[in-house]
Amino acid sequence: MIGIKVRFSHGLNLAIACSAAFLALLFSVALLRENLRLRAELEQVGGGLSGPARALVGDRVPSFQAVTLNGRKIFVPGRKGCVLLFFSPKCRVCEEHFPLWERLSGEINRECWDILGISLDPLEETAAWAQSHARDFEIASVPDRTLWRAYRVTAIPQAVVVSPHGIILWVHSGALREDEPSYSALLSIVRRCREHDHMGED
Repeated sequence: MIGIKVRFSHGLNLAIACSAAFLALLFSVALLRENLRLRAELEQVGGGLSGPARALVGDRVPSFQAVTLNGRKIFVPGRKGCVLLFFSPKCRVCEEHFPLWERLSGEINRECWDILGISLDPLEETAAWAQSHARDFEIASVPDRTLWRAYRVTAIPQAVVVSPHGIILWVHSGALREDEPSYSALLSIVRRCREHDHMGED
């Protein structure tokens, strides 16, 4: 009887592990499909834009205006620098990253930086999603693929730190963990204002 219980427990654990691995695979495939679709759309809409295919530190990006779901008008870049979080409500990896971005919003020096989530989905869908997702920063719906192409968003989630002069100071595409050097580099930028002094000035 004991042997049967041990075998049953081992089999159950194996089944759970296999199910978890299968779900992770499904999420990865779904994200890959979404990113491939996004990349194809961006190439079709903005393929004529010059510059690198991916965003790089030191790139100059165009300014734009967005209205948040709360009705606030934001200019990027403005007097402050801005942390931009490009995402889609349909993206599971993006949704899993929101707790990380919420913690990040508490680390930002608000005297020098804004933080803005930018959804690629239409306003109605983004607003419906936002109603059930608490957050510590504002969201704007900017489905205009020309903007996404101008900021070289070829995969989501993508986070970009832009100086008030329109220069990319930090960029990361895909999953991000708090124990990664890239995240530490991000914190070192947004916790202070020193990067504003000279970067991007002519």
